Amino acid sequence: MDRGDILSGSAFTAVLRSAVIFLLVLVSVGWAALTYVETNLLTQYRADVKERWDILAADHEAEGPDHVVDTIRHVRTLHDSGARALAIFDGGGYLAGNIRTRPPGDGFQIGPLDHESAPPPGNAGEFVYYAGELGGRWLVVGQRLDMLHRTRAAFVQTLALTGFIVVLSMLSLGYFLSWQSLVRLREVEATLERASEGDVAARIPDTGGTTQIDRLAREMNRHLDRSSRLMTTTRNTAAAVAHDLKSPLGRAFLALGRAQDKLEAGADPRDALLDAESDLEQMRGIFATYLQLSRIEANTDSATFGAVGLGALVRDLAETCALVAEDAGQRLTAHLDDADDYEMRGDPQMLQQLVLNLVQNAINHGPQGNEIRLELARRGPDIELVVTDRGPGVPEEAREAVFQPFHRLDPSRTKPGTGLGLALVRAIVERHGGTIALHDHAPGLRVEIGFPAPT
Repeated sequence: MDRGDILSGSAFTAVLRSAVIFLLVLVSVGWAALTYVETNLLTQYRADVKERWDILAADHEAEGPDHVVDTIRHVRTLHDSGARALAIFDGGGYLAGNIRTRPPGDGFQIGPLDHESAPPPGNAGEFVYYAGELGGRWLVVGQRLDMLHRTRAAFVQTLALTGFIVVLSMLSLGYFLSWQSLVRLREVEATLERASEGDVAARIPDTGGTTQIDRLAREMNRHLDRSSRLMTTTRNTAAAVAHDLKSPLGRAFLALGRAQDKLEAGADPRDALLDAESDLEQMRGIFATYLQLSRIEANTDSATFGAVGLGALVRDLAETCALVAEDAGQRLTAHLDDADDYEMRGDPQMLQQLVLNLVQNAINHGPQGNEIRLELARRGPDIELVVTDRGPGVPEEAREAVFQPFHRLDPSRTKPGTGLGLALVRAIVERHGGTIALHDHAPGLRVEIGFPAPT
């Protein structure tokens, strides 16, 4: 059995695919969120820069251009951190501020500036600035993008750490689940190997779990139960067939020998031939019943199934079998609701064979004065067929064995029968999706059969 390894397990591969999808979603959502944050920060930067530029422009209008130059020269806080940029230029070049070279372009710009203070390690060297003409001079106001770059770095680090932790957790969980599955698969493999070597008791351990492997293991155990029963039945059947055929075959052989002797002596051989015919007919009946049992157990075709009124079928058979029971000094009665036809889906010939076998079994094993009772009743939507008698019954320890072909409670096998009656009954019941159980009737036997309601 090629069970692979842990990494090829369905649980691990499923989690791995989920992890890849999670990373793709995380990157997509993270990129969208980061873009949104950066856009908002740049908007705030531009608003702050433009506000400061407008203040200086208003000061220019109110106090004159020289006052603006003096203001820029005396604002020392501009030089403390280098995070802000402020300078004014005229046609001759630099006049005041912390930017030594006039930057290109006008309006809002993003890029480096010739700032007199170098940015601290790890900080951005880019500015968002606004440059515009002011009374023949050129005023530049800017803000270094430290917050934007720190936010971007923190965002990326957070996403990376989150992705790493989540993916690692997912893969660890997938590895653990795949390991558990592999352990169960090894148990399944070991059990199947034991079963293939002839161990009829081999079963997959049932942990009571609800995973697909656990449910499959329970289903396989049910099949192993059936295979075990069939193997045991086959072995017992072979021995029983040999035992049951030995006597009639021997008698037929002797009868044919007697017939040959009579022919040679010029006597009439018909009596001996009739004895041989009787024994051969007994063997033919055994084979015919066993073949019928095999066909019922092997056939899954429901083409012969249709609506069957079980009530009418039981009534007709009860009338016929009552005469047979009376000849044997017994009494048979039927009890069912005449207003209910007990309709079900099934094969009428099989169901008729089922009822006849149960009644004949009760008559064959019942004493004089035996009372046989046929009952039909509703158990919710289902139908229950009950056959009771006052015979010797079946010991509790033998109630499963009597369903095996050719099994008899009489070790001497002196009573009439083939040992196939109850085996055929159970095959018919299971073929119709029903259940059968034997109970003590104190005294006698109670056979309870349940048929599912038609769908």
